[in-house]
Amino acid sequence: MTQYPAAFERATGEKLFPGTLNFRVDEEVAPRHHFVLTGAEINEPSQDLWFEIVRVNGIWAYRIRPYQLRSGGGGHGDDILEIASRTELRPILTAASQIEIELFR
Repeated sequence: MTQYPAAFERATGEKLFPGTLNFRVDEEVAPRHHFVLTGAEINEPSQDLWFEIVRVNGIWAYRIRPYQLRSGGGGHGDDILEIASRTELRPILTAASQIEIELFR
């Protein structure tokens, strides 16, 4: 994300805050995608990045799931949701009493 910000901006249509937050959830959440950033665009030819539009405490964001082209696996496991947004989420979520991640499926 920090090495290829233009590719992420082309994919999402916005400048993302550099970095992601990882959230462990109680159950695995099967990966889905609204759009894909191909690995070839970010010098990762063996994997693509799947983007799923989500909201975190009402803030629009993306779940980013690496997708290994050969195995279909990737990321930290599907009980970890890796989230990116144009908004820096850490200070907002640190102050929150709970965190709600909305999926649109």
